[in-house]
Formats: sequence, C-alpha cells, structure tokens
Amino acid sequence: MKTFNSQKGMALATTLILSIIGLGLALVVLNLVITGTKTSGTIKRYTTALEAAKGGIEDFINSLLKTSFNVTPSDNKWKSGHNCKVDRDTNNWPVVCGKDICGTDNSLCTRHTKPDDIINNYDWKNDYGDYSVYVKIVDVKGSADGYYLYAIDILSKNIRTSEQAWMSIVYQKPQ
Repeated sequence: MKTFNSQKGMALATTLILSIIGLGLALVVLNLVITGTKTSGTIKRYTTALEAAKGGIEDFINSLLKTSFNVTPSDNKWKSGHNCKVDRDTNNWPVVCGKDICGTDNSLCTRHTKPDDIINNYDWKNDYGDYSVYVKIVDVKGSADGYYLYAIDILSKNIRTSEQAWMSIVYQKPQ
C-alpha cells in the first residue's frame, strides 16, 4: 500500500476554503449595508411625510380659528361646503351640512378607518411640495360655555410615491 506524504495540494485547498469564507463574510456585510440604506431611506421619507402632516395641522388650526358655519376663509383650502362641520356637534351634521356632504347615515363625515376615507371625504386640503395634506374633522362636541372639542385626522401623502403619515389629534377651539 502506498502512502502520500506530499503536502503540495494542501495550500491550494486551504486557500480555496479561506477565500470562500472571506467571500461569505463580504456578502453578509454587503447585505447589511444595503438593508441599512433602504431602512434609512424609508425612515427619511416617513419623517418628511410626518413633518408635512405637522405643518398641515398648524395651517389647518389657523384656518379653523378664522372659520365658522357662516364664514369660509378666502384661502380656498376648505372643500366646498365642509365648513358647516366647524361649529356644530357631530349629530347635527346631516341636518346642517346636508346629505350631499354627509350621506344618509353621517358615515361620509365620520368614517376614518382607512386612508381613502380621509382622502375622498376630506374637509380641508393643502399641498406642500411633493406632499398633499388632507384633514378631516371626524367628531365635534360643543359645551355650554362655547368651547368646541374636535377629533381630527390628518393624512399626509406623497404625490409621487406611496409614503404617507397619519395622525389623529384632539383640539379645543377657544371662544
């Protein structure tokens, strides 16, 4: 029986194994960098959408302070006739605003379970660069001392991509 004592092929085998391990590590690092870049871009776009929503709510509150049932500001951001919801309790909307705005069961005025509910039935809208901000008053409660408490949904949507941010706030309008 013949034994092989030559070590000539061992260097080649060791080099190949180490090269495969190094290539595997390089692929893992590359995958981590690509995933991190995608996540960073997503966070940046969401943050931009969120900031547009925050700016939109500031503008909306300024417009809300100048608005009543009988007065619509001249900024043309209110959807036609939707200022009727401002100084009225929610249960009075179908009577005051009419069925063309609220529907027969008030559902068009109060529904806010998905983004399309806000986009299709918004009360106030403004554009900020690539973002459209939609605001919907979903509930209003008045008090005996003249204050109104509003439940408001704000949706900021990028007009070019699918990024969006959705906020819900409660706001008390001073007298």
